[in-house]
Amino acid sequence: MPTMTITKPATDDHLALFLAFVEVLIDRFALAPDVAQRLKLVVEEAAANVVRHAYALGAEGDLTLVADVDDAAVVVTLEDEGRPFAPEDAPPPDLASAWQDRPVGGLGWHLIREAADDVRYASVDGRNRLMLRIDRAPRT
Repeated sequence: MPTMTITKPATDDHLALFLAFVEVLIDRFALAPDVAQRLKLVVEEAAANVVRHAYALGAEGDLTLVADVDDAAVVVTLEDEGRPFAPEDAPPPDLASAWQDRPVGGLGWHLIREAADDVRYASVDGRNRLMLRIDRAPRT
């Protein structure tokens, strides 16, 4: 299983680099459009959450993306040393109200859960690891 890795400071300035990393994965492994779209969505949402929430209050730290690709799936693991946050703790989004009446935010984890085929989180020895798997087989 080929592995690619990128580590950069977890800042808004580096979000574009994390997304460029995903584009390289898509091109290098000739990912299907559906897989590519879902991969971009989940990595962008997860990376933005780390940048905006894990290192709050002026704290600094890195974000590492580790990608493993084989014929069955693309797995991207995000690793950071920010505040722990388990995805299952994310409140469910308000999908019933009109969009203009909904609070800002809250849809990211919903989108990640819907787009990824598997989401796993662990906090071990002060490091957060969020594994996102996108199956390469077409969804039915």
